[in-house]
Amino acid sequence: MTPDTGSVDAGSLGHFDLIVIGAGINGAGIARDAALRGLKVLLVDKGDVGSGTTSWPTRLIHGGLRYLEYGELGLVRESLRERERLLHNAPHLVHPLPLIIPIYEGDTRRPLTIRAGMVAYDALSLDKSLPRHRMLDRAATLRRVPGLAPGRLLAGALYYDAQVEYTERLVLENALDAVAHGAVLKTYHNVERVTTWAGKVTGVAGVDFLTGQPFCAKSTAVMNVAGPWVDVVLAGVEHTSPQRLMGGSKGVHLIVDPFPGAPATGVYAEARLKHRPFFVVPWNDAYLIGTTDTRYTGDLDYLTATDDEIDWMLQEVNTLFSQAGLTRVSIQYSYAGVRPLPRAPGKAEGAVTRRHMVVDHAARGEGKGLFSIVGGKLTTYRELAEQAVSMVERARGATPGPSVTATAPLPGAPVGPDWQAFRAQFLADSALP
Repeated sequence: MTPDTGSVDAGSLGHFDLIVIGAGINGAGIARDAALRGLKVLLVDKGDVGSGTTSWPTRLIHGGLRYLEYGELGLVRESLRERERLLHNAPHLVHPLPLIIPIYEGDTRRPLTIRAGMVAYDALSLDKSLPRHRMLDRAATLRRVPGLAPGRLLAGALYYDAQVEYTERLVLENALDAVAHGAVLKTYHNVERVTTWAGKVTGVAGVDFLTGQPFCAKSTAVMNVAGPWVDVVLAGVEHTSPQRLMGGSKGVHLIVDPFPGAPATGVYAEARLKHRPFFVVPWNDAYLIGTTDTRYTGDLDYLTATDDEIDWMLQEVNTLFSQAGLTRVSIQYSYAGVRPLPRAPGKAEGAVTRRHMVVDHAARGEGKGLFSIVGGKLTTYRELAEQAVSMVERARGATPGPSVTATAPLPGAPVGPDWQAFRAQFLADSALP
């Protein structure tokens, strides 16, 4: 997507209230929130909209059931609240997804532990529209998912989260709404430097990859939302600390053909070898399997699934679904991305918090007007954006204006009380399935 919005004069894109570096879900969300508050915004990315980490997730909008194990009740509550908002504001993109948790002998999470987690999950989402959980005995679990390996199966649990088949569309609609409210979007524009003067941010400078020409833009506020590339952007800022903010972990997913015993809904299971939870989820007439969680320090622009990672996931699914018989021939494709997690030396990857942080570099003596986003989840992007824009406004000496994104539908969302009737009549008239 390369919209020609905003004027270009001798390489200058103009002056803005806020420049956002990175057009992933968090950057697009921040640009939208700021534009809806009336700020003049530039959203810039070295690639396309949503072409980085945002395009490589498990494609779930979830409350973070696993985070309960680490006592992150606030993050779970925030995630569940934002899940509900997305179900309401983007029903054309986000829909409920029932998930089964099979519980086997030898699992680290026993039936009572799962039950306690389910009760807490429901308690933290009292305002939800989704059904409450149900504990299942062995027979009921197999009725729900007949393809599960029956040996050592003790019980199961049924709960609900949500799925977004096309995360790219979710990002795009945020970016489009930002542009509709006055933001300027520039893709394939690589920011090489955040310019400063006397300890204050003055803008950005870089190269337009499509033309090879330099560009610049002016602003007293720059939000670094480059995901795993946050430290790369900071390397182009004078007087910032060389200590890294990011310590991302690699996540690999497989997309495989339908297989014998494949579930009709999502399955969230514990791996036999590493005891890490993983998903098997129906997705576009195929199945999405993932994910891994391993520390990564390599090239952020060229990630691939390794043979060991692929073999591990195939083995786990074949163990969980004893008739599956998945081989490498079953794989349509694989993808890998890096989670933009905070640097946490000595911590296991799964234990690193998924809570986002908005770093004000002025508080670190590194440049007034420069902010960086560390962490962040697909589910909570809107809340992150609201917090980030309010921080920028306070730093500019202004009282933060009201954010409307909690209730504002995304551009493609159906609106109005007659939508369902219109949809039913349209489908009947057009003979579409």
